[in-house]
Amino acid sequence: MKNKYIAIEGNIGVGKTTLAKFLANHFNGSLLLEEFAENKFLKLFYQTKDYAFHSEMQFLLDRSLQMNTFFDQNHSIVFSDFHIEKSLVFSEMNLSKSNHSMIEKIHESLFKNFPTPDMLIFLDSDIEQISRNIKSRNRNIEQDLEIEYLENLVKNYNVWLNKLKVPAIKIDAKSINYDNEELLIKKLSHLLKTALS
Repeated sequence: MKNKYIAIEGNIGVGKTTLAKFLANHFNGSLLLEEFAENKFLKLFYQTKDYAFHSEMQFLLDRSLQMNTFFDQNHSIVFSDFHIEKSLVFSEMNLSKSNHSMIEKIHESLFKNFPTPDMLIFLDSDIEQISRNIKSRNRNIEQDLEIEYLENLVKNYNVWLNKLKVPAIKIDAKSINYDNEELLIKKLSHLLKTALS
């Protein structure tokens, strides 16, 4: 169905999963969440900056299996805390041109038959707040992330956003107040009226 698959993207720790869960719960939608805990290469990459290619390859394989299972069922509306092209953003930043090109080709092969998001919500936030969020959620794997890495990720996301061919809205993460659900729902419903109609 048209405009029934909404993806949420943004920097690490910006609040994508929280927002996806909130929207899926309120609008009675299906929830598609990023699975990263089983990617052992990701931990090694964060620790050593090695295994970047291995990490992205693992994500491609894991996501293709996850999405094959997920989209094997019918969903009236889907809220996801990642965009299907997420690996392309990270691989362009972390890999050599030749390895990035390889990831692009494999990505195309694995995901060409899956639905792609009809709309993107991009959560924006300053690096200082993102760093505080990362520290407060206290995932061991993320505690050594450098400010420079997070800043480079912002730049790469902006390049990707400029090429995106679906409607995208940017929301300041600080403007999302879960303590006032009525006001938040009104705001989000207005922003997503095309997708939710």
